[in-house]
Amino acid sequence: MAAGGAARREVMRRILFGLATLTTSLVGGPATAAIFTYVVTGTVVGGGNEGNATFGDDVIGRAFSASFEVDDALPTALYAASATGSSAQGGGLVQPGTRPPVTATLTINGISYAIRTGERKQEPTCYPEIGECFGSTWTEDDRGGIVKDAGARQLSLFGGYRSFDNSPGLFFRNMADALDFTLRSADFTVPDYRQPGSYAVTGTGSFATSYDLVAYSGGSEYSATRLSLAPTRLSVGGGVPEPATWAMMILGFGLIGAAMRAQARPVAARA
Repeated sequence: MAAGGAARREVMRRILFGLATLTTSLVGGPATAAIFTYVVTGTVVGGGNEGNATFGDDVIGRAFSASFEVDDALPTALYAASATGSSAQGGGLVQPGTRPPVTATLTINGISYAIRTGERKQEPTCYPEIGECFGSTWTEDDRGGIVKDAGARQLSLFGGYRSFDNSPGLFFRNMADALDFTLRSADFTVPDYRQPGSYAVTGTGSFATSYDLVAYSGGSEYSATRLSLAPTRLSVGGGVPEPATWAMMILGFGLIGAAMRAQARPVAARA
């Protein structure tokens, strides 16, 4: 009986040491950010231009390359992880007060277009005593993110921007950008979105940018490019990530379960 009790105590000691080590790894040391690059390639399959042609007039059937830079430890972004997936996203269009950990650029015909970013809220200055307001109203928001769903074998990448500027008596102006992909691959088996490698993919993609200016005097200006993109390959590279929080927590749950089993295991009586 004494030998069995000593064995259980030794198992518990090792498990508790493991839990202490896990806790230290989660909260004890500074995290180092890593930048990962996701390059999506494929073919432009639809769309067109109104006014200014962002990538030239001849784009249908041309190859595209979309590059997303992902920061895995931006303090003002939103991160989530589970046993089946993970995500990094932010920007005022996702949740006010956050910033996007993702920047995006699309290249077609050798012309690169970076999805704009920015966050601003500007109100006119008002003087109640005279009942007048002076200055413009200007709002600017963005979004950017990556979402991995290993259960569905799916990865989403997106970047976007929107602004509105109203100068009373002069003009109002709207600007917007969007680059979005939903990718699928049988090889998207790892829940961590930071899964390096090169993957054959299917799925959908789209790009849009627009500029709309209307002057109160009567003039106007409008241009837009909207494209449908067919992705065929994803390449992921970059720095070595910090241990994923979700993976460390799963390890912790395993240690706790082992401790409970060791505590409950009966010891055979010795004759």
